[in-house]
Amino acid sequence: MSYNRIAVYGHRGRFSSKILSALIASGAPITVLHRPGSDVSSLPSHVPKIEVNVLDEDALVAALQDIDIVLSLVGDEGIDRELGLVRAIPRTGVKLFVPSDLGLQYDQEALAIPVLQKKANVLETVRQANIPFTVILIANFAEFTLGSIVMGVDVEGNRLLYTGNAATEKASMCTVDYVAAAYVSIFTTNPVSEISNRAIGLVELAPTGQEIAAALEKRHGRKPDIFTQSTEQVTAEFLARLDSDLSALAPAWYWRKLWGTGDLTRLLGSDIWHVPNVRKATLDDLIVKGEVDTYRDLSQVLPILEEAMFK
Repeated sequence: MSYNRIAVYGHRGRFSSKILSALIASGAPITVLHRPGSDVSSLPSHVPKIEVNVLDEDALVAALQDIDIVLSLVGDEGIDRELGLVRAIPRTGVKLFVPSDLGLQYDQEALAIPVLQKKANVLETVRQANIPFTVILIANFAEFTLGSIVMGVDVEGNRLLYTGNAATEKASMCTVDYVAAAYVSIFTTNPVSEISNRAIGLVELAPTGQEIAAALEKRHGRKPDIFTQSTEQVTAEFLARLDSDLSALAPAWYWRKLWGTGDLTRLLGSDIWHVPNVRKATLDDLIVKGEVDTYRDLSQVLPILEEAMFK
């Protein structure tokens, strides 16, 4: 078996660390690029680690020798630093760049969200540099959709918000374990030519709101409390949040709108990758049995979200 030589930038995040662990366990030759001072003590000793400032082009070019694929797994705060990778790659033998995306093929409205505009800017710079690239699209992590209340699903409180047609539209999602398995399946052994210049979608499960309601009833022994919000309402609140002191919360309204209009599935595109030999999680696993992991700590904004959704 012939492996691609992969460099990973962004190793400490909750989701990125699991993806990196799966790549390392696959046996593929993985090199971790990290910022000066970044903690790499949790990484296996046999994994090469290169300390580099990605904005130092010459140093980064040297670090990318003998690399086939560069995977960026940085969080939202690191998107601008990806431009350093884009500037250096044309001076190397790197065959494919995979930016940190894990979202959707967003429409123009979404670009009002600053982090999505930054991601779009990175992709445009990649195109202008004629660098082969691939993006991985997942809609949302299941840990976000079901492990927090942001999408209107309150598993612990047995509450459910239907935005627009969310009762019958699908909420596409993937657990981080499925995404990690997909990265291994896609990038470790496939010829680069076969995975280049694609927007690859991942779908582990895509339940409708009604199917989520049934799972909540099965878990709690009673029907969930149902709340509703029109597409017009959620759009107006999204735009209002963008212009407020709480603009960081605005994407929550936008993603709920996407579910309610069916775009949470449509914007994944048609190039869906099926991960072989991996059991997909189900609503029984994640909701009824309570196996979904919680999302990040949202306690400081929880009252605001609850007031906006469950009233």
